[in-house]
Amino acid sequence: MLNGVLKLGTQYHYKFEISEFVGGKHSRTSKHYAGRAVDVTWIIGRRVGKKADHRGLMNACRKLGATLVLGPGDKNHDTHVHCQW
Repeated sequence: MLNGVLKLGTQYHYKFEISEFVGGKHSRTSKHYAGRAVDVTWIIGRRVGKKADHRGLMNACRKLGATLVLGPGDKNHDTHVHCQW
């Protein structure tokens, strides 16, 4: 997961803000608690759900090996992108 997050910045040149690595309120089986998921709330100075390039970041996560990627349009993900490895 950390390698994927690093490459979002270095390889794909995204500037982004992470709201959750391993904390927060998630389901008991959430991969956040295993250190395998990240939630992104800001992308290049724009809030996810408010004209941020969330689709591009979601595609980059998939290309970097994320096995589950959720964002605006997915239940409970209107304000952030969830990338899980």
